[in-house]
Amino acid sequence: MTLPAVSRARPTRRALVLLGLTGGLAACARGPALIETIDDVPYVPVDPPKAARLLNAYRSASGVAPLDLDADLVRVAADYARHLAEAGRMTHALEPWGGLDTRLKAAGYAYATAGENLGQGYRTIEQTIAGWKRSPAHDRGMKDADMTRMGIASVENPRRRGDVYWCLIVAAPRPVGAPRGTGPFARSG
Repeated sequence: MTLPAVSRARPTRRALVLLGLTGGLAACARGPALIETIDDVPYVPVDPPKAARLLNAYRSASGVAPLDLDADLVRVAADYARHLAEAGRMTHALEPWGGLDTRLKAAGYAYATAGENLGQGYRTIEQTIAGWKRSPAHDRGMKDADMTRMGIASVENPRRRGDVYWCLIVAAPRPVGAPRGTGPFARSG
């Protein structure tokens, strides 16, 4: 996708965010693109505990229970953010890793429901959350009351400084002994 040129008196950075929070096996669903112009600040790699505090403060203000930081989801999010950064491409189903459902199953993560927010170009967790708040699909994903766990990561493209990829995965683990296929599988935004 070619982005339009933006002229400003001070340096700026465009951020591309994929939308499309849907139910079922929609981890590979395509959605519209949200293009924003954000201040050009240095990239600050995400600190997952800080991100959890910020997301949980937002959820609390929205009357939603907090998310627990899940080390397995942090690892899955970090792997996918790294793959996106290396590819220099933003998609919920980057081959050969596939969509969220495929990636969670490959990691052995048992879940009843899961969702994913992706972002590109944001430099800080504060910018990322602010951008996702302005996107109805991403906002719903952050405030989804069905979700109880989260993992988040950000990775800079190794060939393009400032080209940063973000991955937030939220999930509700499958209860012990529950059969596969209970509830929706994966949602993406």
